[in-house]
Amino acid sequence: MDQNDAASRKTVKIGGVAVGDGHPAAIVAELGVNHLGDFGRAKEMIHAAHEAGADLIKFQTYVAEDRYDVTANPKGQAFIDMVRPWQFTRDQETALWDYAHGLGVPVFTSPFDADSVDFADSMGSLAFKVAAFEITNRALLRKIADKGKPVVFSCGMASLVDIRACTQLLDDHGVPYVILHTVSSYPLEKRHSQLRRIHALRQLFDCPIGHSDHTAGTAIPPLAIAAGANMIEKHFTTTPKLRQSDNFFSITPEELGEIVFAVRQVERWMGDGAFGMQETEEYMYAFRRHTE
Repeated sequence: MDQNDAASRKTVKIGGVAVGDGHPAAIVAELGVNHLGDFGRAKEMIHAAHEAGADLIKFQTYVAEDRYDVTANPKGQAFIDMVRPWQFTRDQETALWDYAHGLGVPVFTSPFDADSVDFADSMGSLAFKVAAFEITNRALLRKIADKGKPVVFSCGMASLVDIRACTQLLDDHGVPYVILHTVSSYPLEKRHSQLRRIHALRQLFDCPIGHSDHTAGTAIPPLAIAAGANMIEKHFTTTPKLRQSDNFFSITPEELGEIVFAVRQVERWMGDGAFGMQETEEYMYAFRRHTE
């Protein structure tokens, strides 16, 4: 497709947030499991991300034992054992959703199993995120697509065949989607960010394209905007000194505020791409050389 034809690129609405060309990039604070199962910390994170300017906040919703088929993948047991202590009860999760809704925070989640899809849907998840690890999980994709809500999916580790298979399934269900470029390394060194892939995805797909950034700090998101990203996702924490989960490379509330400011600046600086003399150039016109 012609990436310069904004009219041909779809816009996806997640609640009241429009994602696509012609709209401010959506900034997503990924809370994940950085709360480490601490309910009070999770509430603090929701409030802090909202106050820092996140457009959307994302949870992870799962039943630890259902994250992997350990018969087919015995290595998955170690992961299950790791994330089990960070899992909230459904009552606790309900309270967190209610707390976010009470603040007016737009929330969606990454569900990792069928029961969690149903639960998140009942909580009013505005969309569903499919993690890079799950985009070849056809059963989970179908379960999510059947809900008819917008889908955001990361394509780390994925081949173009994998990505097209995912978009085809979503297209078949009539579900709008956003593709996030990502490199699945935690944390990611900036030199491996592969930001040109954002441009490549824009050339190949007529949906909004974003970037899920796993580098430390605030440098990459404004560059991703310049590369054409319509959404930025960053892991978020209020406890960066903790080493468990993704806390140690996640952004703080202060850094989230810096990213929001920088992204909005870059969006203004990018302009509209139109040719012709700008108002700011008019005073120089008298010095222009004319030749026959």
